[in-house]
Parts: sequence; structure tokens; C-alpha cells
Amino acid sequence: MRFTIGRTGLGVAMALGMLTLVPLLAAQQGEVTGRVTDKTSGQSVAGAQVSVVGTTLRALTGQDGRYRLVNVPAGAATIRVAFIGYGSVTQAVTVPAGGAAEQDVALSQVAVGLDAVVVTATGDQAVREQGTVAHSVDLKSRTQQAPTTNLSDALNSTVPGVVVQSAGGTTGSGTRIRIRGSNSVSLSNEPVLVVDGVRVENSASSSSVGVGGQQPSRLNDISPQDLEAVQVASGPAASVLYGTDAANGAILMRTRRGQPGATRWTVSAESGVLNDYGVYPTNYAGLTALDSACSLTRVAAGTCVQSRVRTFNPIESRSPFRTGHRALYGLSASGGTDQTTFYVSGHFSNEEGVYAVNENRQINLLANLFNYVRTNLDFQATVLYTSGKLRLPQNDNNVFGVLSSGFLGSSDSTANSGYGFLTPQQSFTIRTFQNIDHFTGSLQTNYRPVRWLEAHAVMGTDFVNRYDENTQIPGRIPAAFNGPANEGSRAANPFQIYNWTGNFYATASFALTPDLNSTTSGGFLYYHQRSHGVLASVQKLTAGTNSLAGGVIPTANEQTLETVTLGRFVEERLGFKNRLFVTAAVRSDDNTSFGRRFGNILYPRLSGSWVVSEEPFFPTPDWLGSLKVRAAFGASGLHPGPTDALQFFNPTPVVINNTDVPGITIGGLGNAALKPERTNETEVGFDAAVRPLSVQVGFTYFSKISHDALIAVVLPPSCGCGTSLFRNLGSVTNKGVEISANATLVHRTKVSVELYASAWGTRSRVKTLGRNIAPIIFGLGGATQRIQPGYAPGSYFQLPYTYRDANGDGLIALTEVTLGTTPRFQGQPFPDHGGSLSTTISLFQRLHLYGLADGRFGNSLFNSTEQFRCGVGNCAGRNDPKASLAVQAAAVANIKGTQAGYMEQADFIKLRELSLTYDAPAPWAARIGASSVSFTIAGRNLATWTKYTGLDPELNEAGQNNFTTADFLTQPPVRYWIGRVNMTF
Repeated sequence: MRFTIGRTGLGVAMALGMLTLVPLLAAQQGEVTGRVTDKTSGQSVAGAQVSVVGTTLRALTGQDGRYRLVNVPAGAATIRVAFIGYGSVTQAVTVPAGGAAEQDVALSQVAVGLDAVVVTATGDQAVREQGTVAHSVDLKSRTQQAPTTNLSDALNSTVPGVVVQSAGGTTGSGTRIRIRGSNSVSLSNEPVLVVDGVRVENSASSSSVGVGGQQPSRLNDISPQDLEAVQVASGPAASVLYGTDAANGAILMRTRRGQPGATRWTVSAESGVLNDYGVYPTNYAGLTALDSACSLTRVAAGTCVQSRVRTFNPIESRSPFRTGHRALYGLSASGGTDQTTFYVSGHFSNEEGVYAVNENRQINLLANLFNYVRTNLDFQATVLYTSGKLRLPQNDNNVFGVLSSGFLGSSDSTANSGYGFLTPQQSFTIRTFQNIDHFTGSLQTNYRPVRWLEAHAVMGTDFVNRYDENTQIPGRIPAAFNGPANEGSRAANPFQIYNWTGNFYATASFALTPDLNSTTSGGFLYYHQRSHGVLASVQKLTAGTNSLAGGVIPTANEQTLETVTLGRFVEERLGFKNRLFVTAAVRSDDNTSFGRRFGNILYPRLSGSWVVSEEPFFPTPDWLGSLKVRAAFGASGLHPGPTDALQFFNPTPVVINNTDVPGITIGGLGNAALKPERTNETEVGFDAAVRPLSVQVGFTYFSKISHDALIAVVLPPSCGCGTSLFRNLGSVTNKGVEISANATLVHRTKVSVELYASAWGTRSRVKTLGRNIAPIIFGLGGATQRIQPGYAPGSYFQLPYTYRDANGDGLIALTEVTLGTTPRFQGQPFPDHGGSLSTTISLFQRLHLYGLADGRFGNSLFNSTEQFRCGVGNCAGRNDPKASLAVQAAAVANIKGTQAGYMEQADFIKLRELSLTYDAPAPWAARIGASSVSFTIAGRNLATWTKYTGLDPELNEAGQNNFTTADFLTQPPVRYWIGRVNMTF
């Protein structure tokens, strides 16, 4: 007999089969339950992640620390418990079919160590699994321990190999960040910023209105109060899965998240002052008996007799500074159930800088919601929003600047109050603002359809609405100083910057054997950046108006820049006995900025990690707690600019029959074969734990080489096809070491001492610029820095000189200084080694003293302020016979055409932070209904030790510029004293 089953019958048969199979599968599964506690205090740990090794089964502990894992395969299993700030723990259990196994776990707090949990492009992993170094900063603790004014300060001097360079002391100014040196000579060297899996804006240029040099940084839109932790992927070996753009490394930020339990309220407030503590140079004038000018070179030449030296210091005597103030108020709430947790916060900060027209006001909002839709599906939604209004003073390389007018002023106190151009009050009439609305939103979901498979999705957008404006009010600038400025002008430039991120990938986990686990991941990633701006300005502004409509002689321009990256990746990670791990991965990228004749690019990665101390054959001495060796190789890249590979045209008017008609000229020839810059990196190192002081030590050696660097090849004017063309010609190398140590020196009830130390060194060199390509010359003044093979990028070059006081009169004449014939290396602008040291001393578990000091060495800084002062003739080296011969010789050499005497060694040691925190007794807190109260007083920028003769060895008038570095009329860092109170209810 033959049976025929239709579609309906087949469906019924399958359903019956599934119904029959479900009880059989259930009978082969069980549960694991238990409680997770803090090993030291015995208190419950809420929010810890409990998973079954070799599967994607997981659960979170509730407020009571309890967890429940369901659908666990019967038989022997291993559970793993992990939580940020604690070492992960694995436990073997036997799961009965249809029953439940009980397993309690105690966690120990660790800041670092093999079982600390870190974030990767494919999810959380233990440090023991990583083939690259894992550097992280616990901002949740740091912002309470030492109040930080912005995210740049929070990251400064905390991670070896990460150099954070604030441009100056102007409130709201930006930061230049370099991780393991500079990879590119033409493209940005800033790292990628990622918040909860979403790329955020980090363009080096974030203002369209110039104030001389200082620019804000979008990094500082993110409040450190809203971040739980920051992790640094230092180079391509670690950041390969972040694809094109990640050659400079990546800074991964995780926002604060809620924990199950009753709603917990936290209130914080801080207030403080900031002061200028710079020692400013005096203006000099050598005079004859009749008060005619008489410089030292004229005295040495015998053309005048100096009767006296007149001095005046307008910045010190008629200071433009005030005592600034800072205030911050915050409120947050956290809580939820085992199924749904939330964290919401709001912060208002207002910092009034040391200038009357320098203020930065921000509102920061965060909402973070996590929900288990069911046991195998969860969602997390995050919204981060910043509203800011920044006012900037005129500064740096700016004829309207306050300090420039004082530095280049007069020794005559009666002439314009000693200021050279504008008085501070006149400069303060210029109104420069930047208003921003910065929104970052993300949605993450994890779905586990079967126990061995997990699907992930991260979608989000980062949007910046920026409005730059600058107004010069008519009549406020003296007519004799500048006619157009006296007539008034206004610029108003709106910008919209979009960053869209979409990452979709799946992870399959298998226990291939009882000792060998496999984790395979694969997916695709989408990143889209679009910037649109309008530049509009008018001159001859009508008095009483702040609108473009109130002016004449308008100019307008519109610009749109757009790039899209589409990447695909696959990764395989094998773990043997939880102590030997090997990871292989490859990512393929396509980008709209690549030349049309160039296809996809592949970025491979191979890494290994071996906890060798856990091998039975390893002779572990008593002093060695653990030893892990690691190695990795990876590649990443940087895509060209949006128009570098494109041929485009510029409009120009053409006169035909006495009438202007539109025409075009070639703006750029384009290069259809243009490729991304590619950086290959090899990294090796080890991590060790040393007894009995609980010391964690890490050592890393890295070697990077960047190929296909974009070089602008100058085109002959006769071609009529633009001025230059980018070609992939150059190569840059970076090699170095990173060392870190974290130790608990004393751990007793009444006293504890914790110490963190780090050291690093980086050797950066331009390897080649391509055949027959001349060195790239740039810098302040046009010829002070170079990109030249064999030297660090941006190195200073000048004609050398020698001097000798031949007649012994104590003066250096023009004839006593001899210049060389060829420019020579005078130093590099970036430090090539340094270190930091921080310590926390706790007394009676209530009083905590914290300090952070760091040093940077091996670089020079162009003291262009003093060089320019001597150029206009008001420095000591040109006028004061008491000036040293070396100072006089530098001034004379400057007259003769070399600035080498002002390129100074800029090594320094700084006391960055010092704070004292008191945790009030519980009865005190209970009086106001709080569960805890703490008070902190902290100082920043407290001391500097250096041989540099300028105001500060970290100054840079060019803001976040790639390489241009000079101390030119720049506001030095300010000193903060801040008091803070934290209350939890």
C-alpha cells in the first residue's frame, strides 16, 4: 500500500514529531542554580554574568546574588562567573537529567589579572584569552577618587603608550591623542572612538571659526561621569576587527548600567576654582640717554651707547585673568528586576575660565535600559545626549589675542597699557561661540536560538548639530588698528555631522572535546559618515545687530563630505584546557574613498595566549602567582579623504562679452588607483602575578610598519589640473615597549597602600616618502618642521649656528655668530618615552589619599613666543646686557635667519592630581536618609619640573593639528582646586 502525504499532512507529522521530541530533550536537560558573593565581604554580587562554558547559555544574578541557568545539557558541565572589577571563576558541576545542580561561587575583586573581563569586537572575554595587551581605566571609581574636568583629563597619564596632549589652558579647548606613535604623514592620527559599540565623531578639526589655534574636541562632549570603563585597543593587532580607520587604535567606552534591585539614587555636586599660574616674560627696551632705541647688537657694533633698560610686564601688572569657577551637579538612578534593569543620569556643568569671555556650559543626559525579553533574547538601548554652549577667547596665533598683545607689547606702560595691539577689554568684545547638540543612540540585541549559537546586532547613530559663530561689533576695535575689524563682521556656520553604525554577527560555541572549546564568529559591519556644513559671513555689520542680515559684502559656501565602509569578517578562537588560546581572523573592507580601480582590502589577524604557569610541567616558584605569555599579529588601515581619489572641479567666473558667466577649473585630478594606508603590527608580551604583594606586571613589545602612506605629489602648474595628487608612496615605522605594574603593598584593616606604575617608549621614524620625493616642509613660519626619511614625523630642522664672544665684552655681535649651510635636526615634537606613578593610601577604610605624577621625555618644543618677541625686538636677548651669552646668541642667530636657538628640550615631570577623600560613617549618612556619603577635595596641575624656559612644555598653538607643534602666544594650563560630595540613597 502506498501512502501519499500532502503539505498539510507533512506539517502535522512534523509537529507530532516535535511534540514527541520535546519531552525527550527536556529529560536530557537540567538546571544550575546558586548564589554569587564577594569573597571578602560575603555580600551578594548583583548583575554578575553566569554562563555555561562551550555554550551560549547565560544568566544574570539578581539583587540577592542568585542565578538560574535552564536547559543545561545533563552531565558534566563547567560554569563561568564574570563581573567587571572581579576575577572570573570557573566551577565544574554535574547536572542531573530533569533536575537541578546547586553551585555557589565567591568572586575576588581584581583591577587587572588573567580573569579580569575586557570588551572585544566580538563580545566580553577574559584577559587570559587575549593575545594582545588589555589596558582599561575604571572611570566609575576614578571620577569619585579624583574629580576630572573632562574625559581628556580622565585618560591622561593612565595608559602606557597613550599620549594625551592638551593644547593649552583655555576652558573648552581640545586634545591631541596618539597611541603608539603616528602612523600617517597625511591622514589623521587620532584613534577611533566607540561608545557601546557605536562609532562617535572624532574629527581633528571641530570648529570653523578660528580664534588663533585652540579648538574644542568632540571627545570632551562625553562626560566621564557617564562612563563605567574605558578600554584601549592600542594598535592593529588588537583593533583589526574595527577595520579601516582603526590603524591608530581604538578607545572603547562603556556607559554605566543598572543593577537589579531597589532603585538606588546617587547625588553628586562639586565646586571649585581655577587659576592661572603662569610666569610671563617681561617686555624690554634698551634706551640711550635721550630715550632712543639702543639694542645690544647696536651697542656691540658701537653705533649707540645704552643708558638704561626699560621694562614692563603688562600681563603681570595689568592682568587679563580672573579666578575661574567650576561647578557640577549630578543625579542618577539605577535599579530594576532580574529581567529589566535601568540606569538614568543627568549632569549639569559650568566652567568659567580665567578669561572673562571663556565659559563652557554643558548638560549631559544618559539613559540605559537592559531587558531580558525571554531567557534566550535580550535587548539594550542606550541614549547619550550632550547640549553645550562654549565661548572662546581670542588666543594663540592671532593678532586679536590677549596674550599675543601682551607678549608682543611695549616696555612703555603708558602706551596702550603696555599691550601691543588690543587691550584685553577690546579683545573681549569679540564674541565667539560654539553651540552643540550631540546625540549618541544605540540598540544592541543578543539572540540564542539554540544553546550553541548566538546572534548579535548593534545599531546606532552619532549625530552632532554644531553651530559656530563669530561677531565683531562695529566700533569696538580701534579704526587705526584694522579698518574691516572696526567696521564689524559676522560669521555663522551650521554643521550637521552623522555617523551611522550597523554591526551584525553570529557566534557559535562548541566543546569539541572535554578539553578543547571552539568559538566561531562571523558577520558584516557597516559604517557611514556624512558631514554637511554651510559657511556664511558678512562684513560692514550694522551697529546693534547680531544677524547676517545686518551686514553687507556677503560670502557663502557649502560643503558635504561622505564616506561609507562595508566590512565582512570571520574569526575562530580555540581554547585548550582554559589555558592555551589561539585566535585567527580576517576582515575584508570596501570604502567609497578608495580609488575606483582598487577593490576590497583584507586585514588578517593571528594571536595566541598561553597561561604557562598552569601547565603541570611548569616549576612555579612560591613568589610567582601566574604567568601568561602572548603574541599577536594584525593589520588595519586608514582610508583616504572623501575626495582624494576623485576628480572634481571648482567654479570660477569667466568674462564673455563683458558679462560674467559660470566656468570651471580642475580642483583635483584624482587617483583612480588610490588605496588605503595599511599598518601591520606585531605584538609580544607577558602578564604575571607576583606574590606576596599581589603585584600584577605586564610587558609588551610592539612593532608597526605603515605601508602605502598617502603623499601629496606636487603637479606642474602648466598641467592646469590642480596643485597636487595623492599617491600611495610612503612608509612609517613605530616600535616600542609598554610596562605596567599594579601592586597592593599593604593590605590591613587600618591601612592599605595601592600603587600603579607604568613606563613606555616609542620610536617613530619615516621610512620612505617614495622615490625622488623631497622632504615635506611645514610648521609655524613655514619651514620649521619636516617629514623626512630617517627621522620622526614632524621633526624640527633649522640651520645650526655657533657663537663666540671674541672681544670679551660680554656682548654677542652680529659678526660673532656663524650660521651653518645646511638645516640640521633639532629634535622631535612628540615625547618618545615616559612613565606615570599613582598611589592610593587608605586609613581606617575611611580616609583615602590619592596622587598621580607622570613624566615625558625625549622631545623638543619650539619656543616660538620668545623667538617672535626677539624678532620684534622686545626680549631680554636683544636689550638686556645681563642676558647670558647663549640667550644673546639665539637672538642674534634669529636675526640672521635661523630659529634653532628656540627649539628647546621639553622633558618634564608633573604632579597631575592630588586628592583626599573621606567616607563618612554610616550613622552620619543615615541622618539625611542616605546609605553612604563621601567628601573629596582635589587639585590638578599642581607642579611641573622642567628645563624648558617657556610657560609650559606641553603647549601647542596648533590644537589637534597632525604634527605642527609650537609654543606660540598660548595660554598655559590652569590649576584646579575642586571639592566634591557624593551621596547614595
